[in-house]
Amino acid sequence: MKNYFRAANVCTAFLFLIMPFAMACGSRAASGSSQAAAPPDLNGVWSAPFTPDISKTLGHQPPFTAYGAARFAKEDEIDDPLTKCLPIGPARGIQAGLMPFQIVQTPSVFTILFENQHTFRIIHTDGRSHPKDLDPTWFGDSVGKWEGDTLVVDTVGLDDRTWLDTAGHEHSDQLHLVERFQKMDNNSIKWTVTFEDPKYFTEPWSITLPIARQNTEIMSYSCEENEKDRAHLRRAKK
Repeated sequence: MKNYFRAANVCTAFLFLIMPFAMACGSRAASGSSQAAAPPDLNGVWSAPFTPDISKTLGHQPPFTAYGAARFAKEDEIDDPLTKCLPIGPARGIQAGLMPFQIVQTPSVFTILFENQHTFRIIHTDGRSHPKDLDPTWFGDSVGKWEGDTLVVDTVGLDDRTWLDTAGHEHSDQLHLVERFQKMDNNSIKWTVTFEDPKYFTEPWSITLPIARQNTEIMSYSCEENEKDRAHLRRAKK
């Protein structure tokens, strides 16, 4: 009987000794897991360098289909959708808007508020897929997922009246965008966008631009009060 109580006491003492250590290890493991799962914070006001012609960034013209090349080669009056006060669209809004944009990030929604025309873009990050039947819209349907420090955004269902840049690179309603927002540090994001459109391009192609944090706020904007350029726009001679 004495041996039984001695063994029980030894076991109890051993448990009291290791329990704090085990709890501390468990706490650190849970904390590390939580930190690993938390996505980077991209909230704030940002701006990419104004890139009016994305072919300059690409180093050459995109891989046009015959139809796409013919559309871009037309020499008539430029019919820029922005001169009609139409929404800027997702890709042009980032790199050719001449105005900053604000990111508002929550666990389920990543929102981009464009100063240009006070338009906004919703990117769902709650694990949903694209709806099966989509009516084309100015910013399309966007779903995103985090891959480490990078938000990968997939967008379809885009209205074909938006442009990819100010130079007049167009697209069809078959355009598929894949964007990667990679946080480099507290003040910079690397943005890579891949364009895929079988009507305009023979293969997917990509550009990468830096996005920098801005010490400002987005401001009020009214296209209807400012637009006076449309009648004077012509495509530049190549």
